[in-house]
Amino acid sequence: MLTEANNKFRFAPRDIPPSLGRIAITNVRVFDGHRLLLATTTVVIKNGKIASIGNCGDADVHVDGNGGVLVPGFIDAHAHPSNITDLQELSRYGVTTTMLMACFAPQLCQSLKNHTGLVDVLAGSLPAVAPGSVHGNIVVMVDGNEDRLVKNASVASQWVDDAVSWGPDFVKLIAESPGLDQQTLDILTKRSHGHGKRVACHASALEAYTQVAIAEVDNIQHAPLDQPISPDLARRIALKGQVATPTLTILRAISDASPESRNYTAAEETVRRLKEAGVPIIAGTDANLVQGLIVIVPFGISLHEELRLLVNAGLSPVDALQAATSVAAAHWGLSDRGVIEPGKRADLVLLSGNPIEDINATRTIQKVWLAGVEYSGSLGTF
Repeated sequence: MLTEANNKFRFAPRDIPPSLGRIAITNVRVFDGHRLLLATTTVVIKNGKIASIGNCGDADVHVDGNGGVLVPGFIDAHAHPSNITDLQELSRYGVTTTMLMACFAPQLCQSLKNHTGLVDVLAGSLPAVAPGSVHGNIVVMVDGNEDRLVKNASVASQWVDDAVSWGPDFVKLIAESPGLDQQTLDILTKRSHGHGKRVACHASALEAYTQVAIAEVDNIQHAPLDQPISPDLARRIALKGQVATPTLTILRAISDASPESRNYTAAEETVRRLKEAGVPIIAGTDANLVQGLIVIVPFGISLHEELRLLVNAGLSPVDALQAATSVAAAHWGLSDRGVIEPGKRADLVLLSGNPIEDINATRTIQKVWLAGVEYSGSLGTF
């Protein structure tokens, strides 16, 4: 029913602004994904892409930026949307791309893709999990059986073959204790790379971080809530070219809910050590509204909290903005977005404040464009 509703929305009449030809956003300072350009300028959108910077030419529509800051659309690299409302919440808070971090039903995940004027969704595979593990029990709860669990290393290659058969954008693994052993994680990762798929792996404890570093997964999701990683492990992760998406928003919420067994300061210190070692940091929230799981994290608004927490953990405001724009795009292979340059997707957020001076200024949203289409609903409030 949910899949059907999502698909119907794609073709339903709704208030999408018509094609307006060339749209000139004037009188703005531009954070291009790397740095803040000093002078105010004009950014022109045409056919869903950035046509030019600095010359409005014969634009059909002019939007006065009132001296605000134009930034690339934000990327939430770890979320769990399931319906159109979730997509709308992400969009109205300036999130123009998100990674659906686990897919239990391919048709449902595909129904979230290609909605004009809404966030672009990249979907991961079913999570690879071991029988008897915390996440294994979640998969059994969803499926009603253990058929899709990774029982041992001997079935790992076939599991990946089956998991990628419907065409997910990446493969999701889970490292936990008890959980998949090192040999199985290694095989899952290598086989996924053989299919040309990036691997994102859950790791929220020190032991799991060590496992995923050895397995050479591409993107480590979360940070330990027991002990911080060592500077040596952080350097090993950096040398292997791995990246991290700490998801501090959900980790802080989990720690607040279970302070006797979860240590948020370990996660925060891990982020500091990863940054010091030169590991690229990517913004992700683990946004979800799944009743009964550990904690609920709201869509869209939580991305702005994630940026604040990253700054608290030692990133500069520029670092944090890059984590949600250019760095996220580069390490997910999204060469068409994450920056404000001619020829790139017109995923844009107009702010009235300056997030380089104060990261909380990402909350001063005035307009959002998703592939050149201005978001037509109410913008996010804080």
